Amino acid sequence: MGLTDFFRRGTAAEAAAPAEERAQVVMDSGAATIAEVLSGEVPEGVTMKEAMSLPGVWAAINFLSAAMAGLPVEVFEKTPETGGDKKVTGGVADVLGAAVNDSTTSFSWRETFFAEVFGPGRAYTYIERRGGKAVNLFPMEYDRTTVRKVKGRLFYDYREPSGRVKTYEGKDVIDIAFLLKPDHVGHHNPVMTCASAIRQGLNANRYALTVFGKNGVPPYVLKGPFNAAKEMMRAAADLMKVTRRSAEEGKPVLPLPAGHDLQRLGDDPEKMQLTPVQVFAVGQVARIYQLPPVFLQELSKGNYNNIEHQDLHLVKHTLRRWVEKFEQELTLKIFGRGSKRYVKLDLDRIMRGDFKTRVEAIVKAIQNSLLTPDEGREMMGRPPMAGGNKLFIQGATVPLELAGKAFNKNAEPEPDGEDVSAGTLPEDQTETE
Repeated sequence: MGLTDFFRRGTAAEAAAPAEERAQVVMDSGAATIAEVLSGEVPEGVTMKEAMSLPGVWAAINFLSAAMAGLPVEVFEKTPETGGDKKVTGGVADVLGAAVNDSTTSFSWRETFFAEVFGPGRAYTYIERRGGKAVNLFPMEYDRTTVRKVKGRLFYDYREPSGRVKTYEGKDVIDIAFLLKPDHVGHHNPVMTCASAIRQGLNANRYALTVFGKNGVPPYVLKGPFNAAKEMMRAAADLMKVTRRSAEEGKPVLPLPAGHDLQRLGDDPEKMQLTPVQVFAVGQVARIYQLPPVFLQELSKGNYNNIEHQDLHLVKHTLRRWVEKFEQELTLKIFGRGSKRYVKLDLDRIMRGDFKTRVEAIVKAIQNSLLTPDEGREMMGRPPMAGGNKLFIQGATVPLELAGKAFNKNAEPEPDGEDVSAGTLPEDQTETE
């Protein structure tokens, strides 16, 4: 009789077992747990609390929410003037970049906001206005908010702790979903949508805890003759109690019934493939959140070169999507359609690199008229200097036609229509010279 068959058949096996049949019984404090895991008889769904207990999910949500919270938020106004758009300071720029209300910083708000986006799958924030301008942002708890659509427009019903329900129009609520459904009312919860993959990781952890639980006593198989099924179960239960008590008390002696043999079911992590299963579980979570595995601290196949490329992958294919979605949502809800003002998150700050590389890049940008010295100093967190708002370029780099004229500056003027930049020699020189 196999291990899984034994636990599946239960009482039916008791009635059918003949005398003197050699049976196998799992001896461990978590025997039922092992049987469930090996037989596949475990629930497929997960709760948010269970999902958050999986280290991969916890790490992904923490990393992404902190990354989005750490990006500088700036407000700009479109202008027709040369030199680009104007940076706006004070007012709503301080609300978004410093403190969203009297008791919540911008970082804290964005961190909890995106923790709900990557956890339950959606986050909401109410915009308080005075004179048409946003002055405060107040988070709305996910479990207390209901979205509905009336004649194509969204409304948000928020149930306060007192039980009173307040309704807000869509234009006054910042709403970011992990992935909206076609009706734009419902959304896909990443945890519930991929519950089976997360359950695999939870089952692997559950099995590992069973194997190495109770002072590291592994599961055993008891083999031997039993006169009857009931006696078999009674003897197995007695031996289980004695084994557990001996292990807890640190006793080295393990009593066995005469004619019986106690064998390990298997507790070698390599043979049981517990480590590969754990790595696979991390990979599944990384796929759900489109994260390179190194950002979930899975470095089994990481090296200097591919980690650097995974850094680029993170910005280009993961963070950029959320940055653009967040920028457009903030711009629309805070300033409205057609406004000249817009919100910008600075992704360059997350790609600073080491100090030497960063300084060399800024120097090259200044020398080639891509940045002014003051702009370069601002990127380094330094104050502006007098005369630092002008563009400079190295004198050795000039247009080609100017280089030719400089070479022939002592030559006689050529008649109109002839090329003076062709590099002709002066009259007092010959080719032999």
